Amino acid sequence: MITQKLAVQYLADETVDCPIPMAPEHFMRKRFTEHDFVHFGDVGVRAYKHANRWRFIEPEVRSAGRTIAAMPWDPEDLIDPRPGGRTQANMAPRGTGWRAQILGVIRAAADAACKENGCPCGQPFCRRDASGWALPCGLTSVGLLERWSCWSIACTLPIPTLVWSDETWLIPRTLSVILDRWEESETRLRTAVQACSGCGAHSKDSSWRTSTTGGWKVLCPVCAAASLRSYRQELAGVAYARVRERGPRAEDFLCAVCDLPRPAAVWDHCHEHGLIRGPLCGSCNTMEGQGKEFLARNGSVQHLLRCNGCRSAGTLPAHHRIAALRRHLHREHGIQDCDWPMHGCVSVVETDSGYEHRVRCPGQGRSTPAMRLTPSEAEHILSHVMNEDGN
Repeated sequence: MITQKLAVQYLADETVDCPIPMAPEHFMRKRFTEHDFVHFGDVGVRAYKHANRWRFIEPEVRSAGRTIAAMPWDPEDLIDPRPGGRTQANMAPRGTGWRAQILGVIRAAADAACKENGCPCGQPFCRRDASGWALPCGLTSVGLLERWSCWSIACTLPIPTLVWSDETWLIPRTLSVILDRWEESETRLRTAVQACSGCGAHSKDSSWRTSTTGGWKVLCPVCAAASLRSYRQELAGVAYARVRERGPRAEDFLCAVCDLPRPAAVWDHCHEHGLIRGPLCGSCNTMEGQGKEFLARNGSVQHLLRCNGCRSAGTLPAHHRIAALRRHLHREHGIQDCDWPMHGCVSVVETDSGYEHRVRCPGQGRSTPAMRLTPSEAEHILSHVMNEDGN
């Protein structure tokens, strides 16, 4: 088994003379959130997790590189990528497929060009030719290549291969075939039926999947509750370093925050005091680390205060203090029943004299004026959050 970094080196070796524009180094960018494969072009390479590290089988990696390198390539054999060809010139593909992604890059390049150089038509918010595969106002084919030549899909570099033909972009036939196959494979992997390892029931989505040190575990809530332990604060006040060395395993417990029974993956701990808080699934652990939407979860503040150091100091970890202020401001000044993520509606910036904030939920129709919280006001809000939700 080889590392992801070594897999990149082998792919580069196998495609050193490949005429298809490839970016083997982008093989490293894969994040295993939906399935266990990394695509090199249209070839899926299976990853295996061991000791919390993703590994690959060397022959499979080399085979993927050789498969792409052996494909016929004629950069002048171009096709119209629009759905239905020229008969549907104004239709833009939707979703996350490769056509939609390329269109998004083209529009982003056009917006950046207009912002830097001004729009040639003089309109401040020009959207002329912003749909379909037409060349947006303010963008040239040279400008697109300068900005996005290194952008990739499935380790391919599609932007340098595009050719402008007066009314639309054309793409080499081989690359279109590769990306169509990649899209089909990605869709199939993402929507694959996943069966509970306990009772064999099929899940409707990926909510039963939990990341572990050895890969993915698929367990329905009933089987999770029956086979795993609920956390009873057995490790309250224990240092994370000690648990990491001697156990017990977090994977033997249920997530301490999820509403439905779900296997835990890691021991969440306070980085300021080094003390265990409790077991969390991979999703909750990621949210806690980012400090954005974790406080929207039931019991999240109570979980954070399971650190004896934070509870004794009467405070939250630094990256959650801003989140607590954001949640309070969203409740007080946002649209009632707004279901957008709080960090998307409320901006909070710490200054020398307190906190500047602005609240604007989608649909308000106006931007609220910037407001200020003094340090004492902020501390009052934080104290209220801990007293209300931490007990």
